[in-house]
Order: sequence, then structure tokens, then C-alpha cells
Amino acid sequence: MNEPRRSLDDEPLRKGEERWRRLVEALPQLVWSATPDGACDYFSAQWTQYTGVAESELLGWRWMDVLHPDDRHSTRRVWTDSVAERHAYDVEYRIRRRDGVYRWFKTRGVPIRDSKGGIVNWFGSCTDITDAKHTEEALRHARLELEKKVAERTTELRRNEAYLAEAQRLTRTGSWVLNVASREFVYLSEQYYQIFGLDPDKGMPSLQAIRQRLHPEDRAHTDAIREKALSEGKSYDLDYRIVLPDGIVKFIHSVARPVFNAPSNSPVEYVGTVMDVTKRKQAEKALRESEQRFRDFTESASDWYWETGPDHRFISVSDQINPLGTPTRRIGTKRGDLANDLEEEPEKWRRHMADLDAHKAFRDFRYRATSWDGSEVYIATSGKPLFDPQGRFLGYRGVASDLTAAVRAGKLEEALQEAKVVGDNIAHDLRTPLTRVRIRLERGRKHASTLEKFRAVADQAIAGLDQLLTTITALLRITEIEHSRRRERFGEVQLAPLICEVGDLYGPIAEDKGVTLWAEAPAGATVQGDRDLLFEAVVNLVDNAVKFTPEGGRVELVLLCKEGETVIRVIDTGPGIPEIEREAVTKRFYRSDKSRNTKGLGLGLSMVAAIIKLHDFRFRISAGPGCTAEIACPNLD
Repeated sequence: MNEPRRSLDDEPLRKGEERWRRLVEALPQLVWSATPDGACDYFSAQWTQYTGVAESELLGWRWMDVLHPDDRHSTRRVWTDSVAERHAYDVEYRIRRRDGVYRWFKTRGVPIRDSKGGIVNWFGSCTDITDAKHTEEALRHARLELEKKVAERTTELRRNEAYLAEAQRLTRTGSWVLNVASREFVYLSEQYYQIFGLDPDKGMPSLQAIRQRLHPEDRAHTDAIREKALSEGKSYDLDYRIVLPDGIVKFIHSVARPVFNAPSNSPVEYVGTVMDVTKRKQAEKALRESEQRFRDFTESASDWYWETGPDHRFISVSDQINPLGTPTRRIGTKRGDLANDLEEEPEKWRRHMADLDAHKAFRDFRYRATSWDGSEVYIATSGKPLFDPQGRFLGYRGVASDLTAAVRAGKLEEALQEAKVVGDNIAHDLRTPLTRVRIRLERGRKHASTLEKFRAVADQAIAGLDQLLTTITALLRITEIEHSRRRERFGEVQLAPLICEVGDLYGPIAEDKGVTLWAEAPAGATVQGDRDLLFEAVVNLVDNAVKFTPEGGRVELVLLCKEGETVIRVIDTGPGIPEIEREAVTKRFYRSDKSRNTKGLGLGLSMVAAIIKLHDFRFRISAGPGCTAEIACPNLD
């Protein structure tokens, strides 16, 4: 009778314990408990999940086996001290995660006491502080790095101050300090006395005495700017002339900055410099006179003149109206910045830049550019390198002219000739098919006795005309590729995705015919070209291979990376192409005897040849058991 009663009495305790365990297992921390002597008697599910160690293998003191070896001794000492001294337990150590990675945890444990103060149990938790540790370490490194940079910057500033003092001495730049309230100088450097022709032994001159040295034409202007700056607490720059007692006139450049009183934020002093720029002013005057003479010459010419610095950027362009716009639009730019044919003709520009870097003269260099109104223009330019007496390169000086009208006239003539060639080709290549359609229609008109027969003749004629339209489209496409400027659309082409795309496209077609198509393309091969055209070329090769390979045969599309070039290879087990016909098959409408009964226009390989020629690649056809076609593409450097 007593046993059931005890079970009922224990039920609330059991439920309480179950709720406690659920609460503990909902916490993000690793929770544990220990007996009064320090032996752990409980570890939460988070412990076992984190460490991958069963709770039974952690009880007692075995939980220290999952601690980092370097942390076990210190942790045991802190824990035993806490147990012995009956005070809270606080320590940091690393615990091994189930994947072998150690992470930092902050562990706190407190004794649970009975009503008499005796310890009945220990309860604690472990909180992951790895991220906080890393942040703390990063902050410590950042602080050390900052302190290092501050020290380096301090050293650099001291060194710069020494350099500045030496530079002022070498350049004989005078310095001064003026009291704002009294309008009197409180300091003048030795160089200041020398520049103004003053005797330092006679004491500090007044501001009024300095004003008397100013050129009469500059005195009022200089006073107005200085007084306005002093009253507003602003910096100022001044250029003025002084006249020495012996009549010598000097050009002076003065710079001044205010020094503020921190509490009132008002200027108390002005610190400034004065520099004798007489020689520079004289040189500038001579240069202006020389430039004016040069401008007089250049403005009377029909072409325009230009000058570049040693970095090949324009520093001067004559004022003639030219298609590239106003001179200010071009100052600071390079010739290539305005060009439109850099990508189209990279070799031409490479040679030109090599000549410039070698400081060679050049003549009649032609390029295409965009004019100020957005239209396309053609420029011819010639230049000669400039050197100073010591042989140092200064830049280029040259002349440029507008060739747009002449080039457009030539292009128009070329376009007319190309149109005539295309028309002649179409007329020549399509005469026979058109005659065949006409004969069918004539026979149908004479012999078709019923509407059905006449419709059959009409359907044949329509099919023939559709074939002619397809042929004309293909011919125009080939002509467009052969004579277009599609190099403007060239860019970097990743060949591996292109090969895979063709394989995915023709896989089902080959499968329907009973032909195995196998494609392999290692990643990494990149060439310069038009992706759409290269895709079209590979598609034509695979289409031919699948078309001429009998049922049960195999077609391979592979990408081979060799030194300096990448090869796109298409191999089939078809009848192949005899060596004597391998050049002819790239001609328009050519059909070998083996392909007479195969549907097609005879233009596929012509299209491939035109695309490969546009890209300056190599196209080869060789024998295998069937046919092997290769496109050899030079790799990008």
C-alpha cells in the first residue's frame, strides 16, 4: 500500500525535474551540474551535441578530456580551488567541438546551498565567446597598428619639418608673423630682410615701412586684400611688386594663414611667406611672347597643331576649328582617349605607343575618333619628339589634319563595289535554281489538268523559292562577315561554356539520328573575338559532322589547350573529305560527290571560313577515320 503512495508523492518532483531539463535544453549555453565535491553528475544535451561525446563519458572529472590540452591544468586548479574554498567558479577555456575544432567558452559555476549554508550541488553554464575573443584580438592588433602608425607619422612629420626648413633656406623664401591687433610684425626671417633689401641691425620694420617698398600701382590693391582678410580671419594669396632703393623691381608672391585663439575662435596672428618670383615672371612673359608668335603662325594654317608632355597628354592645341572639338576638351587627354579603333586595330596602336615610348618621330599616323558632335571622323597626325639641352625628353610637337571627307568617299566607292560583287555573286549562284523553278511552273501550267496537280506544282515552286531565299540570306550573311567591321564587337570569349552550349544544342539531334555526340571542354581558355560568330562557326562544323556521320557513328567536339593557342576540334566517323577537295569545300555552293544526296546549301563551311578569316584564326581540315576540322585560336596573353 505504501509503494503506490510514494510514487504519487514523487510525481511532482519528477515533473519538476522534467520541466527543468526542458528549460536547460532550450538554452544556448552548455549547462552542467556537479556534486559538492566537484564531480560532475549532469551535462545538458547541448554538451553531448557540441562535443559528440556521450554524457556517461563526461561524468565525474572526465569532461576535462574534451578541453584543449593547454587549458586542462589551469582549469583543474581553478575548479578545485573553487570547490575547496566554496566560492563561485569563473574561468575561460577551449572545448573541442565534434569536428575537432576548439572554441573558447566562458564558464561560470555557483554553489547551491541548503538552509544551513551547506553546499548541496553546483550548477553552471558554458557560453561560447570565440567571436568575442576574435573581436578582442582584432581590436588589440588594430590598437597596436594604430600606435605604430602614429609613431611612424610622428617621425615622418619631424623629418618633413627638417626638410621644409632646409628647403626654405635653399629657396630663400622669407617668412613672417604679424600681430592682428597691433598690425605690427613680431617676426621676420633673415630671407625676408634680404628680399626686401632691409637691414636687420636696424630693428623690426613697421608694416607702414614695408608698405613703402610696394610698387605704387600695387599698393592700394595689396592693402585692400590684406585688410579684408585680416578683418574676416581668412587666408590670402597675393602677387605684387616691390621697388628697392636702387630702383630694382621684384615680383613677390605672398601667402598668409591666420592663427586662431581657441577660446574666442578669433585670429590673433597671421603667419606668412614671401617668395621672390621675379625670374619666373620674366620667363612667363618670354613664354607668352613666344606662344603668341607660334599662335600667329598656326592660326594661319588649315591644319591644327598640338603639343604633348612627356606622359603623351596634350598640353597645347591650336585654336583652329577641328572635328575633335575645342582645345580645352583635349588638354590633359591622350590621343588614344579620343580614338574609336583601339580594340579594332590593337597592333597598329601597339606599334604607335611603342614608337612614342621610344621617343621616335612618326608620320601620317591615322586613326578613327568621335567628333565634338558625336559623329565619326578620321584623323592623320605626325609628330616629332622634343628634348631639352641635357637630352631629357619633354614630349612631342606635331600637326594633325581631318581626313574624314576623303575616307568617306573611299568607303562609299568600296561599298558600291562590294554591292556590285554581292549582286554578281547572287545572280551567278542563283541563276540555275531560278531557271529550275521557272521550268516547273511552265510545265505545271501546260500539263496540270486538275487543281490538285497545279497545287502540287505550286508547292514545289514555293519550296524552291524558300530554298532560294535561304540561300540568299546565307550569301548575304557571308558577305556581311567578310566585309563588315564586326571587330568593334570583339571582347574576351570563354570557350568552355561556348563548347558546352553547342554540345547541349546538338546532343538531341545526334541522338535522334543514332549518332553519339561527345563534348569535352576544360575551363580556362579565353580568346579575343565575337562570341556570336564563333558560336555560329562551331555550330556549322558540328552540324556538318552529325549530318554526314552514318547511324551508329560518333562525333567528338573537344577543346585542346596548347602552348600559345587553343584548338577547337570536331571529329566524326563519316566518309571524310578527300585531300583534293579540302580547299574547295570552303567555296560557296561546292558539294562533293559524297554529299550530293545530303540536304544542304553548300554554304556551311564557307560561313566558317569567313568567320575564321575575320578573327585571324586558322582553319584546318584533315583526314581521320572520317573528317577532322580544327579552329586554332591564339590565347590571350
